[in-house]
Amino acid sequence: MSSSLIVSSDVSALHAYAELVRADFLAVDIFYLEPKEGEKTIQVKETIEFMEKAHLSPVGDGKLMVVCDFATVTPQAQNKMLKTIEDAPGRTTFLLLTTNIEPVLNTIRSRCVTVFLPQSSGDGNILPADICERLEKVFGVKIDEKALNPKQKQDILDTLSKINRNVAANCNPQNQQDLLILEILRNAKNS
Repeated sequence: MSSSLIVSSDVSALHAYAELVRADFLAVDIFYLEPKEGEKTIQVKETIEFMEKAHLSPVGDGKLMVVCDFATVTPQAQNKMLKTIEDAPGRTTFLLLTTNIEPVLNTIRSRCVTVFLPQSSGDGNILPADICERLEKVFGVKIDEKALNPKQKQDILDTLSKINRNVAANCNPQNQQDLLILEILRNAKNS
């Protein structure tokens, strides 16, 4: 199906994103890969075992394969994953979470949709406090994130990702905030 590389310096933002995605995959088999206890990296052996699970027939409607910190996957292990990520078996989605994109091989990056997440506000919310204040002051809209459903939160995270890509492309910061505000307002209206 697809492969996504999710990047954020904030581990809690990565976990929040993974939870949102997991909520969309309720009838799907979910497998996780992370370093073994006491280890700092994911080696070829663990990667091969993980990839074998991707090729098994799903019990549910599909499979979600989550690598918890892709930066810990050794280059050799990343190479072992390459073909499976590129030609994911039917109804299989790869979610590669990382706090550091540098160790990720270019061959892996080129086969994934890369999403850059903002840092969490520290209180578990995905929306920056200054944006919420501006929404309330200028538009008279108070946003309660708990009232947003997972799809609405995902739409806002996708917008934040687009904005982060625009920041990297040197776009106007005011336009970036306006894009986010429009997406928040659209989702608040639909809740």
